[in-house]
Amino acid sequence: MTTQVHTAPPSAAVSTSRFPLISVIAAAGLVMVAIADSLGRADVATADVIFWAGIAMIILPIAVRLLDSSVGRHERAALLVLMGMALYLVKLMHSPATFGLYDEIQHLRTADDILLTGRLYGENPLLLVSPLFPGLEVATSALTTATGTTAFESGVVIVGAARLLLVLGTFLFLAQVTGNDRIAGVATFVYMANPNFLFFDAQFGYESLALGLTVVVLYLMVVSNGSWAKGGAAALLVVGAIIVTHHVTTYALIAFLTLWTVAWKLSPSRRLTGPGPRWLALAAIVGAVAWVLIVARLTIEYLGGRVTDALALVGLLLGDVASRPLFQATGGSLAPAWEQIVAFGSVILLLAALPIGLWTLWRGFRHEPAAIALGIAAMSYPLTLALRLTQQGAEEAGRSSGFVFFGVGLVVALAVTHPWHALQRWRRAGWPALATAGLIIAIGGMIVGVPRWNRIPGPYVAGADGRSIERQGILAAQWARAELGPERRIVADRVNRLLMGLYGRQRPVTNYADQVRTYNLFFPQTFGDAERSLLERGDIEFLVVDRRLAGVQPLAGPYYESGEPREIAQRGGLTLQGLTKFDEVPGVDVIFDSGDITIYDVRAVTTGVRP
Repeated sequence: MTTQVHTAPPSAAVSTSRFPLISVIAAAGLVMVAIADSLGRADVATADVIFWAGIAMIILPIAVRLLDSSVGRHERAALLVLMGMALYLVKLMHSPATFGLYDEIQHLRTADDILLTGRLYGENPLLLVSPLFPGLEVATSALTTATGTTAFESGVVIVGAARLLLVLGTFLFLAQVTGNDRIAGVATFVYMANPNFLFFDAQFGYESLALGLTVVVLYLMVVSNGSWAKGGAAALLVVGAIIVTHHVTTYALIAFLTLWTVAWKLSPSRRLTGPGPRWLALAAIVGAVAWVLIVARLTIEYLGGRVTDALALVGLLLGDVASRPLFQATGGSLAPAWEQIVAFGSVILLLAALPIGLWTLWRGFRHEPAAIALGIAAMSYPLTLALRLTQQGAEEAGRSSGFVFFGVGLVVALAVTHPWHALQRWRRAGWPALATAGLIIAIGGMIVGVPRWNRIPGPYVAGADGRSIERQGILAAQWARAELGPERRIVADRVNRLLMGLYGRQRPVTNYADQVRTYNLFFPQTFGDAERSLLERGDIEFLVVDRRLAGVQPLAGPYYESGEPREIAQRGGLTLQGLTKFDEVPGVDVIFDSGDITIYDVRAVTTGVRP
């Protein structure tokens, strides 16, 4: 069934648009964020305060205006686009000249492989599944080839277009489901408050593109009721694009289409017409299974580990798994008290709104199958919070936000807009209070989603992913490419592995890709038979050692990769002696030394023959 969308009442026709004024305020907020980023690079302590002031200037006026029932549809959509794209600019200003997030470099390697070789499905040792879902990288390489831009510039445009699709598509989809632009506007605002929105789903990563395509599918299905001629055929094509772009988004879409189909079948409404989403759900299942079996079998193993991590919650309930300390980095440093208060406040506000919104949804929208499916999705939000209490499940809980908040956004919007009609009479006091609650939810989501040390750019920090990417490591990687040639089998720490893989075109050896626990080369204080055996098993040619990691408690987690003993990183147990013991090993040569980074040639030890 197609819901009649309710636009603003007639009074909106004479309502003065506040969009120009709010745009100016948002632009001023972006200027403040840019100033904060510059101060952060200079390690000025006040950068954090200025950053949050800029974020508040972007979000708060939009939140207030979205609550006004007299706002017209076009202005409401423009406000949402303004917020979504302004927050995208916040991410871009963090690293304006190149991709600087950990996952971005992994995907950029796949894009570079396509540009260099002209072939798909090559090996990416940094992220094995990336070449098997090349939608983002294919689009990037195509735009780069057609326009002569760099992969970075093309990637920024493509992810920006996906962000625009995500924001507008979410608004139009929810407006169609609820028949109310105001509800849809508030729901989209809450969606943009999810922890992944600011950085993770704005990065050069396959989920960023797949989410934008997903809302296109949902909108096409809700307006066509599944009719092939009215949009169903286009939806099927977009589903195909999602399947070849991102595995998890595909499976989340299948889960939602299945819920929607069940709700459609069980709905007592006689107004429902058309085939509904059932045939698209079936087609998506067939397509996803075929892609995994024919092209991407590795996905089963890759996601299997993540499912196991999510099951850590069961171990926590049984007392077999220790709980994870919240707001605490690997090294033990805690987030400031105010950040913890705001983050907890954000969660409390969302949890308080859920039962009210679900009750409102049942009373007013139980005959709308898509709304029921979104309500069920929202009910999984408390489960994701519980997962955050476990060390293994925290990452999976965090990555679910981009999907779960489609439902959370609708339910919270119903709690805010539907029962409180009295606010119309005292909006001068009520709307600012609700808008402030919206600001708390948004900032709380950002605090949860982006670690404090990675929120604003700054000086080099060892073991901190994006904050550890700097010129010395890039130059070392470029030297390796020029002097050693590409595809040499090397071992490096978590960040230098990325740089060697992208800028150096090297072939990092890891437990993830090769089932060799290479991190055990560096923890012992002496070199012995066990370390020699690791070099031989991995057919390792070169070791990249960054002495700045010695004694450091890495903020990002492991020194080298997942699987290494967590307690070593927690106590800063990687020693300078363990890193530099190769100086004394016969046959091992130092071929590069920048002062902090050393490259050892270990081929004589690995093969027994000095090159």
